[in-house]
Formats: sequence, C-alpha cells, structure tokens
Amino acid sequence: MAAAGAVIALGTAVGMPSAYAEDEPTQPWAKITAPGQIALPSAADGQGAVAPPVGYSFYDGGAEFPLPKNAKMVIDASGLEGVATVKAKNEQCTASGAIVTCLDNGNLHGPWEPFTLTADSAAKPGVSGTISYEVTADGATGDKSSSKVVVGSPQLVVGKLPDRDGLKTGSTVDLPLTVRNTGDLPAERVNIELSSVPGIEFTNKPKNCRFGSEWDDSARVYCSIDTAIEPGQSAKLSTPLTVKITKAALAPWIDYQVQAVPAGSEENPNGTPGTGSPIAFTAVSGGDFETDGKSSVSLRTDNRADFRAVGGAIDPEAGNGTTGGLKFGLTNDGPAAAYRQDRKPILYADITLPEGVTGLTNHIDEEPDQDTSGECLTYVSETETKKFEPGHRRYLCPEASTELPGEGQTYGIGVKIAKDADKNATGTVKLVPGPAGFSTNDPNSANDTAKITFKGAAGGSDGSGGSDGSDGSSTGGDDSADSTGGSGSQDGATSGSGGSGDGATSGGSSDDSGSTGGTMALTGAGGIGLMAGGAAAALALGGAAVVITRRRRATRV
Repeated sequence: MAAAGAVIALGTAVGMPSAYAEDEPTQPWAKITAPGQIALPSAADGQGAVAPPVGYSFYDGGAEFPLPKNAKMVIDASGLEGVATVKAKNEQCTASGAIVTCLDNGNLHGPWEPFTLTADSAAKPGVSGTISYEVTADGATGDKSSSKVVVGSPQLVVGKLPDRDGLKTGSTVDLPLTVRNTGDLPAERVNIELSSVPGIEFTNKPKNCRFGSEWDDSARVYCSIDTAIEPGQSAKLSTPLTVKITKAALAPWIDYQVQAVPAGSEENPNGTPGTGSPIAFTAVSGGDFETDGKSSVSLRTDNRADFRAVGGAIDPEAGNGTTGGLKFGLTNDGPAAAYRQDRKPILYADITLPEGVTGLTNHIDEEPDQDTSGECLTYVSETETKKFEPGHRRYLCPEASTELPGEGQTYGIGVKIAKDADKNATGTVKLVPGPAGFSTNDPNSANDTAKITFKGAAGGSDGSGGSDGSDGSSTGGDDSADSTGGSGSQDGATSGSGGSGDGATSGGSSDDSGSTGGTMALTGAGGIGLMAGGAAAALALGGAAVVITRRRRATRV
C-alpha cells in the first residue's frame, strides 16, 4: 500500500498531538523538528547564509494507518523583516517573497536544509524575529512550530590545560577550566562536557553537573552554568573540577568542550546530578586559549600494563593434513588500561610459524571489536610490511588502540603444512612495540613471547601464553628475522609501523592507525568501510576465523 520510499515512524507515540493525549489516534500525525533559536552571523562578520536543521516526519504509533498524501511544509519568514532574508535551498522547495513551500517527494520526511537565512546588512547584533513552520497533509494531523532568529551570537573558545606527567595512582589533579567569549553577544548559559578514558574519577560533584560512565568505566560529565559572559570577556570556574588517578590509568586523557546556549535551554539528561555546591564562572584576564571550544588534556602516569603473548597449536584438518588452522593472541594483564589517544595500535603480535608451515588465509573480522580487524601484515623487510600474502612463515598482526585489563585479542590464520613438516617443530608469538609515541611500561618482558606448536605435540602450547624460554628469534625460511625489544618499549622494533616517527617505511599506503601496506582498517567505525574489500577476498579464500574476545559491561548513568 505504501509508495516506494515512504516511511512512517513506528514505535511509541512520539510527538502525539494534544488532541490525542487521552484518546487513541485515528490517523498519522506530523512532527516538526526545528531549533528553538537560530543564531545568524551579522553582515559585518561576512560569514554568509545559515541553513538551519529544520524538517518533519510522520508517526502512527505502530497502528499502520494509510499513508498521508499531498504532504507539504510551509516556512513563513514574514516575521523577520529587517532581521534576515530567506531563500529556498532544497530542490523540493520554492520561495515566493518571505514564504518557502516544500512539497513532499514521497518519503514523508522533511527535506534536508530546506532554506537559508542571511542577516540583513543593517541588522545589528541582538536584533531578533520569528520564523514559523507548518506541515499539512491529506489523511494526517498537521503540526506547527517556530524558531527565534537572532542576529549575532556568543562564540566561546576554551583555555588550554597543561598536560601532566609522572602522576601516581591516587593523586589528584585540578581542572581550572577557562573560557573566552569572542562573539558579539553575551553567553547566557555555558554548557561544559568532559569525557575521559578509563583511569579518571571525578571527585568533586557540583549539583549543576551530571556524572555518568560508559561500559569501559570511561567518565562523562555534563555541567550547565548560568553565569553570563559578555563579548570579549574571559572567565574561569569558581571552583575547579577535580579528578583522581585510579589504578586503571596509564596515559589517560580528558576531552573537554564548552558551548554557549540560550538561558533556559534544556540540560543534558544523562548521568546522575551531583550534590555539592554549584560551580559558576568568575571574570579573569589573560590566558592561553584554543581557537575553538574544544581541547584535551593528557594525564600520563608511572603505572604499567603487562601485556602477555598467548601461543597456539596448529590444528591440521582431517584428510591429508596439509592444511589447518591456528589461533593465537595477547592479553593485557594490567593493572592499567592501555588507551592510545592517536588511535594507532598499542603493539603488534609478531608471529613466526614452525618450519614447514606457511600462512594460507587471513580471515578478517567484518565487525571489528574495538578497532582491530584481525588483519595480519606480511613482512617485506624488518622495516617494511604489506597486506597479508600467502606463502610466508612470518607475519605482523596489529593490536587495537585500546585494551582493558583482563581483556585481549585472539587472531587466527589458515596454514599450509608441508607433508614432511616436523610435528615437534615450534614457532613463536612475540609482542613488539606499536608506533612510537606510546609505552605500556610493561614490567615483565619474560611473558612477551609464547610458543606455536602442533596440536598433540610433546610440550605443545596450551594457549595460556607466557614465556617459553625462547628469545623470540625466527628460524629458517626466506622471511626469517629476529624481532628485538619488549612489548613495553617505544623504539625496540619498528616493523610494520608507518608514519609514526620511528623510521619505518612501507611499500603501501598508510593511515592513522600506524599500520602499513594497503588499506588497513584499525581505527574504529571509520575503518569498517576500508576493510570491506579485504574481508571479501579473505572470505573467498576461506580459512580459520579470527575471534576477537572482549567482555562488555553495561553503560551506567
């Protein structure tokens, strides 16, 4: 019954009109989404037109009513005379004087950026007016809304907090945030948002802030401060927010940002309100400020993260036994969580297969968990790698950019086994540093190497990892090479790391993951698209699946 592309939002009765507040709805209803206030740069700023995020949708609460027809949105800017000029932007919309009409294209959703507003040349900062919206349709209940339009706006930049080094577990650090209003109108209310990685605990909790945490114990703080900051004025928190360094801290950082919003704006509903005295802003002079409202501060500690290599056993497939699978990996034994701010790999698992065994396939995880895809690289030389290639004994497998204590990664490759391979031969999994600029301060290099054996061989690996007395050297083969340096070192090994300042080079392209050789996908959601081609190729070849093992904790607020 529905036209192609038409969608009515299902589920709860979002935005149900007041006529239906107590009675069941008898037809779909429209809901306009528009900002309560739109700030326009004055003509003197020379920043041009603004396209506000205005649109609409239809809802039916899951009742499956017939679809509305002939939907349209009318935008009335007649209340902006002497303030701003409106123009149609989207191809669904046409303008006639101060009226813009947008006809629905069958999707039953409002057009993206239907119009633009430009401040009149004579409009001074602070001048305001109202723009109105109305959505109508046959077979549906319409909706009306409006936005206040103000010429000029506050523009906040945030002060740079100094980075800290050598902090110890249990120590506290003040965060004396400062802001400056570089705009042409007062900031009526300032919203502050802070977010950290594991290892940071906020200790003082003002009642005008809300506090929460994520599944990995990352902290989130939202504060709303109703102290006006005039144009050109600088201000600091009346009482600094304070954080404590916990045992999970290694090299944590805090991202923070400020935003000017109109007085009376809705506060962020996330988190639990504090119970301490509220914080405010007090005027200051001078200060070192960023160019916008965002910054971060690093709080590096003398804590450690002990990464342990996990060996594995080659499991020949039934039949002639010339192919098989291997799983291996690494674990963070803590006590600290290892998080890299640059999103490059914390370290690499450098594997050397036993004599007579070569890599065959590398199945890449199509839904990478915490930045790692399971993709392994092929050595070209000690300082150069390329994408996975069958037929080699030695590979380099990037770790993610984050790893909580007690968690780790499990990788897997399919292998080819020579008929005359010695089933008592062994290989190694050796942890080597990631790109320069980060150290785990690993206290125990003895467990950075683990064995790769054949399943059922005498003295074979049980997968528990740890040191086997090997020095981590590769033996035999045309891509045999020694890897030096423990997993906590920043400069012990440079293989596979490109663009990191450690002198490594690559025959392929590099991205911000620090891995080289083709389109590696190691840095979160942005990398998933890059990985698709490689994943398809690996699936076509077949082989052992990569297993990415992590435990999740529910988000707490």
